[in-house]
Amino acid sequence: MISKNCRLAYAVSLAALFLFFTDASAAFDTYKNRDSERFLKKEIKPFHADQDVLVVIMRERIPRGGGYTYQYPRENPEPFMTDKYAMEGDLSMEIELIASDYSGVAICIAGSKDVTPYLEDGVLEFWIKGAQGGEVAQYVLLDDGVKSNGESLQVKIGSKSFGDITTEWQRISIPLRLFGNMGVYWDSKNRREVFMPFSWANLKGFRIEVRKDENQAFKVWIDDIVIKKVGEEYKGPEGYPFRNML
Repeated sequence: MISKNCRLAYAVSLAALFLFFTDASAAFDTYKNRDSERFLKKEIKPFHADQDVLVVIMRERIPRGGGYTYQYPRENPEPFMTDKYAMEGDLSMEIELIASDYSGVAICIAGSKDVTPYLEDGVLEFWIKGAQGGEVAQYVLLDDGVKSNGESLQVKIGSKSFGDITTEWQRISIPLRLFGNMGVYWDSKNRREVFMPFSWANLKGFRIEVRKDENQAFKVWIDDIVIKKVGEEYKGPEGYPFRNML
């Protein structure tokens, strides 16, 4: 038989245990409520991917993962990213070319991209700003040389076909179909231009170049170079450039 004192001690123990769990639960709720207020999950803004962009050639940086730039001739200044000016984001690419020579700067992606399904409606799009205004250049797309023993074929359009380069940012949008189907590369061994069908299935990058003595000086900033699946309707001459059709 349990004595009266034992029953009393047992009751006191149960009461203490009850109070302990009650206090512990209250303390836990206090911490839980406090932490829930301190660490409220912020509502994440949905990421709206630009569904029209097929290829990003250059935005906030020189292409990573195997992308690269090059300039010619060798003594031409290297292009570089700068925060001096920017149209999209914080950086643009500063490009200076030797005006007294045939010179250019190319920006190439890692690997290559098939853009053939978008030749009818796709566009090359970028922003450009000149140091002096009135600069004259060629806008060029490159393939990966799969048809020409490693020599990248080029398709080109003169900058004046899409307005003058000025000291203000301008968006240039060029329908892919206007570049035509015939590419060209310079055969240094035989010192002549070689024409071959451009490989739109292996697009490699973008280049801006100048012809000898076409400018007194040439410095521009370029930003947000992309290939889009669909662009604005072209309103220029029908069938331009006629010389470059296959």
